[in-house]
Amino acid sequence: MARAARARRRGGGRGRVRQRADGQDRPAGGLGGHRRQRPAGHVPARPRHRPEARRLVDGPLQHRAGAAPVRAAPGDDGRRHGPAGRPAAPGAVTVTTPGRHNPRFTGYDVLARAGTWDAATSGVVLSRTAVQPGLRFFTLAEEATARPLFDHLLAQWDEPRVPVLQMVDARLAEMQTDGWRFADMPEDDEAWRRSLAGLDDDARALHGAPFGGLARERQAALVRAVRDTGSARWHGMPAGHVWGLWTRYTATAFYSHPWAWNEIGFGGPAYPRGYVRLGLGLREPWEVADQHPVDPVTDSGQAVGSRSAGAERVGTAGHRAAPPRGLAAAARAAAGTLRLTTAPTGRIRDRNASAWLLPRDDRRFDRSLIDGMRRHEDDDEVDLVVIGCGAGGATLTQRMARHGWSVVCLEAGPFWNPDTDWVSDEAGSHHLYWTEPRVVSGTDPVPLGANNSGRGVGGSTTHFAGYAPRFHPSDFATLSGDGVGADWPLRYADLRASYERLEQELPVAGQYWPWGDPHPYPHAPHPVGGNGEVFLRGAAALGIGARVGPVAITNGRFGNRPHCVYRGFCLQGCKVNAKASTLITHVPDALAHGAEIRADCMVTGIELDAQGRLATGVRYLREGRERFQRARAVAVAGYSVETPRLLLNSACRRFPEGLCNDFDLVGRYVMVQGAPQTSGRFAEEVRAYKAPPPEVSSEDFYETDPAKPYKRGFSLQTVSPLPVVWAEHVAAQGHWGEDLRTYMRDYVHWATLGALCELLPLPDNRVTLSQEKDRYGLPVAHFSYSQCDNDRMLIRAAQTVMEDVLRAAGATEVITINRYAHLVGGCRMAAGPGSGVVDADLRTFAVPNLLVTDGSVLPTQGSANPALTIMALVDRAAARLAAGARSGLRAPAGAPR
Repeated sequence: MARAARARRRGGGRGRVRQRADGQDRPAGGLGGHRRQRPAGHVPARPRHRPEARRLVDGPLQHRAGAAPVRAAPGDDGRRHGPAGRPAAPGAVTVTTPGRHNPRFTGYDVLARAGTWDAATSGVVLSRTAVQPGLRFFTLAEEATARPLFDHLLAQWDEPRVPVLQMVDARLAEMQTDGWRFADMPEDDEAWRRSLAGLDDDARALHGAPFGGLARERQAALVRAVRDTGSARWHGMPAGHVWGLWTRYTATAFYSHPWAWNEIGFGGPAYPRGYVRLGLGLREPWEVADQHPVDPVTDSGQAVGSRSAGAERVGTAGHRAAPPRGLAAAARAAAGTLRLTTAPTGRIRDRNASAWLLPRDDRRFDRSLIDGMRRHEDDDEVDLVVIGCGAGGATLTQRMARHGWSVVCLEAGPFWNPDTDWVSDEAGSHHLYWTEPRVVSGTDPVPLGANNSGRGVGGSTTHFAGYAPRFHPSDFATLSGDGVGADWPLRYADLRASYERLEQELPVAGQYWPWGDPHPYPHAPHPVGGNGEVFLRGAAALGIGARVGPVAITNGRFGNRPHCVYRGFCLQGCKVNAKASTLITHVPDALAHGAEIRADCMVTGIELDAQGRLATGVRYLREGRERFQRARAVAVAGYSVETPRLLLNSACRRFPEGLCNDFDLVGRYVMVQGAPQTSGRFAEEVRAYKAPPPEVSSEDFYETDPAKPYKRGFSLQTVSPLPVVWAEHVAAQGHWGEDLRTYMRDYVHWATLGALCELLPLPDNRVTLSQEKDRYGLPVAHFSYSQCDNDRMLIRAAQTVMEDVLRAAGATEVITINRYAHLVGGCRMAAGPGSGVVDADLRTFAVPNLLVTDGSVLPTQGSANPALTIMALVDRAAARLAAGARSGLRAPAGAPR
């Protein structure tokens, strides 16, 4: 059944809608901050927080039956104790948790700090502690199965319960899913109905009674059987996918609730307060020490720094040597760093004044820039229309507006207001991600959404971690140098100046970088938290080189952007304006120089002239109506899934298999970085949620090592999963119920490292069009991905090194989750049309006034976050575009001008 049809029926005829006395449907409770379902063809407006959530800030909270009312914490003055140093907003309340005090963190109550949270975050988080609305998705029969299933998955047997059932129900009722689905699974709403029915059928077949009527032990056995079935099919669906569905939804609901945060010692939202005491064993005055720090799983009180069982295999054998050290190298590094960090910012402001166009007060964006924005009519033939406002699209828009071009940038998502639209909360930030439907398949399918795509002005830069390394010179010639991958049609030297410009504009902070092309950074490195200290200690023990940074996060004031407050929610949109996103690093200057950014505009196709030679503009939907914007040139910046999808959906008489697809290359060679994450348990409190997630990194293993059986390499960095993601890590190990809760209570003791592995470009890893259509009536993207043997060896090697580092640092236990990170490729650049879609200047070979300016053009992906390289490519292309006559864009290659 089509997704649009399911959306219209709002959960299906078998679901139920509870109504208030006035006959109006009750608003959903649940996780908060997600987009509501809208009719097919309607372009979503900017997400708004519910009125109920806002009211919670202004009055006392009510709990479900059995829960005591919340009350002000004794001795709490409700004042902010962070960098802001100002009283909480008028009407804000300080609340506490009824009967939910974990003995491991005696006296700790995260809700006692609610008066220090910003209003948007408070509204989302406190709504979860209020009376929840009735069920609207699950039927009575499904509720009878789901309720005990959720209790088993979370070992939640006492009252008051975290209202997981109501929170999951609210997500499904409003189709607040991740969008993507496995090709061998139905969409999430149908998968829930089928899996609950299957569990009930198993109960009746084995015991002659419904699942909800069985004894707890028999229920647990049936749940365990689903987990143990693994990849085999269960009631027509892969059991492993069903298990992942169950644990993903329930863990997100449970560990987004402040009652669960109390149990694990999590500091909760930290804006505008921030954190000051970073490092192992350090706590803010209001944080509470773990009263039972002994590892509950291993029963080990082993001191940090000693070796754990199995650590004998740890050593420097096989580790790549760190970059050369010495007095001369140190002097060069110091001189370069001093030169950049003390350089005046006037030249930066002359080419990009975005940081100085932001407000100087507590607001994060100057709305007058939007109100006063230049606006074009659809019939105006603008110089350039850009599709997508992320790393590539926003950079191109700003650069060309600076060159005096008339530019319209169309963005499918909203124009974010960080003050009201972003929250310091994992589940409440779901609306930052691209959650339109997609299908994934292959032997190693890639989940999409939170960690590899974004929506809204700023794109995925609004929720990337800020990690901003350069590619290495070797990345541009892997085929010539290592016999794998592809050679780029340009070299590292062609991008060096662009890298330097972007590092200054973002700006990037970090120690002198000794790998690849050694270079300093314009901002000094940030202080290191507990997670970073663990990495540095383990790396030093093994002779592995490690450095603090590089992150696109201000260390000190930059224009009107303030210093980082180390709140740890970099992946949820930076409410401080310290972390770079193109929303604040390039959009303000673009608007000030005449660019128009049209939010909530979904582009559906690119039009060509009658001869099929040149692009004439784009078709797009806005407020439910299809429109056409005329343009002299078009640039596509929708990233590695949506850009190929748009080109394929723009098939015409000249290009029957998709725009620019003469050689069947559109959508091929899509790459994703292998990104395993390995965690280690330490006796000391790590509290990894403080400070930016990528604090410390190493590129010792970046290049091909001739002694290894695989080509290319990987980089290492700290990552700092917040509670929901950490729960997914633990659940991925097969832990559930009380076992899951036991691991989660240890949350503050775990340090986590992540790898970025350079998986190779393969032609069959590709984006095609599915038979399924989205709410706009367009075929959705089908992304098929499979690893090769080199990829698997590389991922295993990275996992081994991370385990070695953590054990050398003193971990008593390590666990690893295999996952993916950034997407690139799909419209690769090349020297000619037989091997790529675009040239070195990002122009398509087939249509000379059509460009692709996003990560889909990368021929290989390196072992680095691609954002900086995407922006550098666009910076170079924009300069070359501006240097040529505009008329040249409208003439096919070789034609007279």
